[in-house]
Amino acid sequence: MGAEEIKKDMDITSWPSDLAYEQWVALPVSGARPSARYKHAAAVANEKLYITGGSRNGRYLSDIQAFDLRGLTWSSLKLEIDPSADKSEDSGLQEVLPGISDHSMIKWENKLLLLGGHSKKSSDAMIVHFINLETHVCGVMETSGKIPVARGGHSVTLVGSKLIVFGGEDRSRKLLNDVHVLDLQTMTWSVVEATQTPPAPRFDHSAAVHSERYLLIFGGCSHSIFFNDLHVLDLHT
Repeated sequence: MGAEEIKKDMDITSWPSDLAYEQWVALPVSGARPSARYKHAAAVANEKLYITGGSRNGRYLSDIQAFDLRGLTWSSLKLEIDPSADKSEDSGLQEVLPGISDHSMIKWENKLLLLGGHSKKSSDAMIVHFINLETHVCGVMETSGKIPVARGGHSVTLVGSKLIVFGGEDRSRKLLNDVHVLDLQTMTWSVVEATQTPPAPRFDHSAAVHSERYLLIFGGCSHSIFFNDLHVLDLHT
């Protein structure tokens, strides 16, 4: 079934009810589609799918695209710099959102939070960018505590009001297998001092949480090995 046939047969106002179980469908979207990319991040909030950054032809992307899940329409968001940001940095020249790839993104309250990632703008510590979904203001969240080293290809999992960060690759290509927690209520970082043998250092793995307690890590790779192992970490103390 081609896209034109789908447009004729599917009512865009009720497309979820038109889907059949276990059937892939190419949605009849409208609007300017985002450029092709990989290593981007995605999150759903307020009936919209948001796409940020990624890589294309060796270039880091800095755009944010929104897909309206009701109207099936793509649009590009124009962001504004956080007015409270320090304008003295880089002689007053600021990027709204730097080109970024291999980052993570989650929705928290009325914001999208972008954690880590690789960028031309180097940093020793992990940066948390925010995008306010109501005002489209973008900036950097101020965090404290034991801030993780900057990295990309890590995993970020939301557990209650805390983000669990595992692994990744730092800007010198060192592989990581550490676990960090960001308390979103206080924006304070802490380190999980786990016992027993941890997973081998890795990046581009997947992570999920079971019963708001158990962090599951599967797969990923090193610079020479692809993993298919499964690890679990009890987050309750």
